[in-house]
Amino acid sequence: MATIIPPGNPGSQVISNLDTYTYTVPVGGANQFLAQIAINELPPSGITLTIKQNTTTVASTSAPAAQQQAINLAATMNCADGDVISVIVASSTPSDEGPQSFKGILNIRVGGLN
Repeated sequence: MATIIPPGNPGSQVISNLDTYTYTVPVGGANQFLAQIAINELPPSGITLTIKQNTTTVASTSAPAAQQQAINLAATMNCADGDVISVIVASSTPSDEGPQSFKGILNIRVGGLN
């Protein structure tokens, strides 16, 4: 399943399920984009976060098996019209698969890490 983020300046949204979140850069929207995700209050987890531009992985990280407070990932990309930014929240742990098993914030916006 994939969640499509509407065109324009997408901003932030709360996430709580494993999914692939995609944003397509609109025509005339070529610019530098920041994709940033933070998941808080993780149970012992197998969550992996991946940020892709088109099909190329730009950044990736995994949560350790032990309980931790948060996992964060951010990447700045120079995007052309029609580029697809994907943020993938995946897990190999069955406890992460249920609805509302974690809570996080996904932010995709024009600009960099300033």
